[in-house]
Amino acid sequence: MKITKIETFQIETPRYYQEHPVKTGESSGHVIVKLHVSDGLVGLGEASDSRAEDLGALTKRYNDLLVGRDATRITEINELLRAQDFGSTVSNSHLTAAIDIALYDLNGKVQGVPAYSLMGGKMRESVYFCYPIIGAHLEDGFERNASYLQRLVDLGHHLFRYYVSGDSDLDNRFITEMKARFGEKIKLKAFDFSGRFADWETALRYADVLRHHNPYNFEQPSNNLRVCAEFVKRMDVQVSLHISSLEDGYEAIERGACTVLNLAWIWWGPTYVRRMFALAEAAGFKTLLSTDQDSTVGTAGAVHLGVSVPNLDIPADPAGPLLYTVSPAKARIRAEESHLYPPEGPGLGVELDEDKMRELTIASA
Repeated sequence: MKITKIETFQIETPRYYQEHPVKTGESSGHVIVKLHVSDGLVGLGEASDSRAEDLGALTKRYNDLLVGRDATRITEINELLRAQDFGSTVSNSHLTAAIDIALYDLNGKVQGVPAYSLMGGKMRESVYFCYPIIGAHLEDGFERNASYLQRLVDLGHHLFRYYVSGDSDLDNRFITEMKARFGEKIKLKAFDFSGRFADWETALRYADVLRHHNPYNFEQPSNNLRVCAEFVKRMDVQVSLHISSLEDGYEAIERGACTVLNLAWIWWGPTYVRRMFALAEAAGFKTLLSTDQDSTVGTAGAVHLGVSVPNLDIPADPAGPLLYTVSPAKARIRAEESHLYPPEGPGLGVELDEDKMRELTIASA
């Protein structure tokens, strides 16, 4: 089963803007990949939350590398692409991940099984996920973010995570008021520090103001592993770090810079990320699955991975089905009561809506 052609499409999906139920805010870019093989089947992939300013050159590089290769050799192709520097405005890891999930989609279609079957089969029926709330919006008062939570509840969900604003007292007042307003209808997953702290003392003082809200974890207190390690020593709540490679994971584990590896399928694709899940399991570290800005194809890849790994410990971050006002697919990923369910069709189980694709596409190659 030889690869005959790669097509790419740069799309933009508008995000739900919460100050008004029908108003849209900024858009996110995604590169959608169609991987064609000799028997006519097509595998779908996605470089999520990415904009390719060089789509033609990128597509030529994909074709130069992949046309004529055996599409059943998923790991071999993953190793080939991980060694490349695409020189694109889209990261090498995202571009490798796009092809990786396209190959799982394609091979699942060939065998007539869901992609998770090719990843070892189900360990769970669904992935518990959360919705992101942005603390920076508090500069406009509490109501904008309160509307996010109201929409979350109205859609039948409850779990959210919170990107801190930089003012711990303001964050504390907001979370306290939202708990009073919504009660048991909402539940906090995490406080995301986004690597903002240069020293552990400041990070710890900030966390101490918020820890009584009982998050599952604090996310990324610093981008400095030494600072993170000092924070972890003094914190009795789980601490997670974004890990983008086996080398990064090994160093974070060795230094004690976290207790949870935050692993995203966009880091080189499910083929590679499964190895990082295995590293965490061997070291006795917990895991969570991100990211939160995938469109439908990418979210499908994340969920198929999430239901198949044995060690998924902390609620996950993919929130695409709620984040965007429109999807390029005929159906969104099933999301119920803060759980995402993998499509049960062959491959990723996602079918693009060609009319929507035409509306969302700003470039193709």
